Amino acid sequence: MEQIDLNQVLTYIVVLTLACFGGLVDFVNDLKEKQEKYSARFIFFSLFARLLSAGFAGLLMLWILQANAENGVVILSGWSAFSIAISGYLGDQAIKLFVAIWDAIYNRGGK
Repeated sequence: MEQIDLNQVLTYIVVLTLACFGGLVDFVNDLKEKQEKYSARFIFFSLFARLLSAGFAGLLMLWILQANAENGVVILSGWSAFSIAISGYLGDQAIKLFVAIWDAIYNRGGK
């Protein structure tokens, strides 16, 4: 049986926390900006969806950073932490951006 690398688990926890914090900030800003009355059920579902997309965008950014790093090791400080938090803040917009980049890189080569 393989040993679980504690540093890797801690890295994923920090990445998800950073990304979800960015998603939470975006959610609070949206809620404050709209100033409409929503049911608690709608607010919690929207928050859950925003945190889910923010966490996924943060993981995608981590994997992009790992692909460009030496030996796949990303040190979570400075630029990498900023990138992960911003991608979490952007959430589904970041995912659409990642897809556009992917299409631009891989579809051009196939044409």
